[in-house]
Amino acid sequence: MISANFSVIDEAVAQPVAAAQVATQIGLEQYYSEAGPDYAAWSREFNMHFGYYCAGANPLHREAMLEQMNTEVFARLRLDGIPEPRLLDLGCGLGATLRSFARRLPQARLLGLTRVPWQVRHARTLNEAAGCGERVCVIEGDYEDTILPCTSYDGVYALESSCHAHGADKGALLAEAHRLLRPGGCLVVADGFLASGRFASALQQRIYRKLCECWVIEELAQIHPFTARLRQLGFTDIAVERLQMRVAPSVAHIPWVTLKFLLTDVVFGKRKMTRARWNNVLAPVLLPLVSAPLGPLTYYMITATKR
Repeated sequence: MISANFSVIDEAVAQPVAAAQVATQIGLEQYYSEAGPDYAAWSREFNMHFGYYCAGANPLHREAMLEQMNTEVFARLRLDGIPEPRLLDLGCGLGATLRSFARRLPQARLLGLTRVPWQVRHARTLNEAAGCGERVCVIEGDYEDTILPCTSYDGVYALESSCHAHGADKGALLAEAHRLLRPGGCLVVADGFLASGRFASALQQRIYRKLCECWVIEELAQIHPFTARLRQLGFTDIAVERLQMRVAPSVAHIPWVTLKFLLTDVVFGKRKMTRARWNNVLAPVLLPLVSAPLGPLTYYMITATKR
């Protein structure tokens, strides 16, 4: 969340998207352990995603738009008529979406998975403070290969976390989600995707590679291989929604949040600015340079049902 030093772009190595391999020097666990507290500058509830803008809403109220994104995911899980739904968050971060769902579903059993021990500890603290510590459970685990029992969940979702899965089709993640869902259960994925593998220039491709490096992403999903994998796994009722304009008002908050962060946390803050923290500042600044309409990166929400 910061003003970019674009000299770093020229240092990135351009790679074909189909064979993208990021030589990340910072692991996912280190990145979120060091940069995780900085998300408080984006959301007081630790919503670690972009917002959803509805017509008539105030685009200046960022937290309301972030909560609306939780609402949109919740609606697409189609839980009506299930008295005690079981829900699974694949890549739950600090559990903000789980806590949002707990307020709506007092009888639900809510589980979140994260690979980051720091997030597990702090999510549990936040859950206790919100009064839902007994109903929301966050555990450490790999969402591409869990030890959870088959067909155990009425709904499974990944809100801006599928990007960390492997492959252009995120096949291992989708296969695990399919295994965990009960028949008739819904999967919802909201994230940035490559609408195509074509970049406007070699420079834009290098910017994309630097963006992935900053956020510890091997490669973003490509929308067509992703939906093809859903069909191959047997998902039905696949709905693809392009939400670029819905998230744009929250993306527009980045310059202000960046400036505030620089003043409060960099200039006057007591925590050391590590490379992971600087990467978390740089990535959102690079994001518009490779996103639609300038580039192929587009925000989608995809819903599918297990047959």
